[in-house]
Amino acid sequence: MALQRYTKSVDGTIPIQALMYNDEELISTQDGIGIYDGLQKSLDHQSGTVHTTSQRLFYIDATKKASRSFSLPLSHISKTDYYAGLFSSSPKVTLHLSLEDPASEEPSGFGSWECEVCAYRNPPGLSPSAARVCALCGVPRSLPAKSASSSASSEVPQPSIDSSFSTSASTSALPQRFRKPSSISCPACTFLNHPSMQTCEICSTPLPKASGDHTQAKSAPTTRPTTPGLNDNDIESKMLKLSFRKGGDKVFYTALKRSLKGRTWEITPSNAGTNGARSGISGIMQAVETNAQNRDTDMSNALQDLEALMVKAKDMVRLAAELNERLTASSTTTANDPYSSVLSSTPTEPEEATFIRSSLSQLGLQMENTPVTLDMMKDEREWMEQLARELANILQGSEKVSSSSSGGMMKKRGIIALDEVWGGWNRARGVALIPPLTFLQVIPHLPAFTNPTITSRTLNSGLAVLHTPPYSRAAFAARICGLLALAGPKSTTEIAQEEGITIGLTVEMLIIVEEDGDVCRDDGQSVIQEKKGDILVLGEVNWWANLFIGYTWDGQE
Repeated sequence: MALQRYTKSVDGTIPIQALMYNDEELISTQDGIGIYDGLQKSLDHQSGTVHTTSQRLFYIDATKKASRSFSLPLSHISKTDYYAGLFSSSPKVTLHLSLEDPASEEPSGFGSWECEVCAYRNPPGLSPSAARVCALCGVPRSLPAKSASSSASSEVPQPSIDSSFSTSASTSALPQRFRKPSSISCPACTFLNHPSMQTCEICSTPLPKASGDHTQAKSAPTTRPTTPGLNDNDIESKMLKLSFRKGGDKVFYTALKRSLKGRTWEITPSNAGTNGARSGISGIMQAVETNAQNRDTDMSNALQDLEALMVKAKDMVRLAAELNERLTASSTTTANDPYSSVLSSTPTEPEEATFIRSSLSQLGLQMENTPVTLDMMKDEREWMEQLARELANILQGSEKVSSSSSGGMMKKRGIIALDEVWGGWNRARGVALIPPLTFLQVIPHLPAFTNPTITSRTLNSGLAVLHTPPYSRAAFAARICGLLALAGPKSTTEIAQEEGITIGLTVEMLIIVEEDGDVCRDDGQSVIQEKKGDILVLGEVNWWANLFIGYTWDGQE
């Protein structure tokens, strides 16, 4: 019947969004629906949910979702009827299905494929209409051809010929009109184009129609017998009914008619390129340009949102300052009130004021250390100096900070990565964020406001760091050479523990010392130290002081 002929089984345990194509849109959902296969009830489909999308109908059974759920392409629906119901009869929507053979439908796009023209790997998850053409160059997809020999032998009656003729001879004797050309030569530049191209990829000259493409052998004679068990004249074999047991029929029918009217399954990217604007090299260039414009538009919108956030952040800081001033004034008035001092020996702040102050603190809006912004300064140079002074307090701690507190980010660290400094500074500033370009402009002003001096340095890998004088190139090399001379060779891990920095940072700094010729390595990473069962324990790189500085070998042992 119609269910077996026009529907496709799906796994209803999978969410409906995962069953849909990437270019498919969910329009409506209705539960409590039973299915009629023709005029008879389908006993296995009497309680389920129907989802209407822009290209298909999904029936998800309520009891056995994995085995009784199915999908129906909207392209098979040629006509619909609506029955409002009467007395105990529930409303119904009748779907009249087309006479086309569902078996001839192209496969879905749930699989990637490579274009033969531009070699672009088209992503999976597209609908059959979108998967017919390449998303980059717009050339139609060439589906794998079915075996011509098998179809000819099973469908087209062959005349009796002499058995002495070979297969190769019969194949070469085929008329020219039955052969599909492999390429089309451009009349202007003689470039060989793909048969699906309408204009030349090189000069955009309209290509002539290939002779023989429109003349093809019929797949079967008109006397082909019908498939047993299916009667094309039987209305029941081309009809499905949806019975609405819990209402919602009018809303569902409206959504279904809107989907059928839109005919999304017929819209393909090739329709936009019939004039040659989206085919071949020109189509690739246009797609790349469109993607670049979309990226620029997205970046512009993102920057506009960031600017709007910064404007709102300024208003937020101003409001927080006003709240802080009012709370301070209220606390001062309460402390000076003689009646309040009689009731309590220690003045207490109201609970509301405490809550507001804690909220401002959690947002990073402590007014005691208001972040410096450009509108507070007269010129940009003064702004840079104030930012450098603020960053110095973040790194080394404020002068007002007691010795018992932890201090700044570099209070106990002599070297730190630049990205970590930028993140910590913005975290301390709250909503008045500093962009990376401004942060890099502040770094050169930092030595004038730090004690000991903090300077920047870029390692061989491109990692930028801030460091104190003990971690400069010369000071670190001298300290490592002294350590190796007194304590002998050390591994990378031992040196990292001695310096109090990470192993990765230690390796990069030791490589610089090695390039200067102050140390040399004993590469033990490729040497097996010991074997514990099936596990091989490898060695580690050991560093030695370079004793060969200034030594010239005279050739004698």
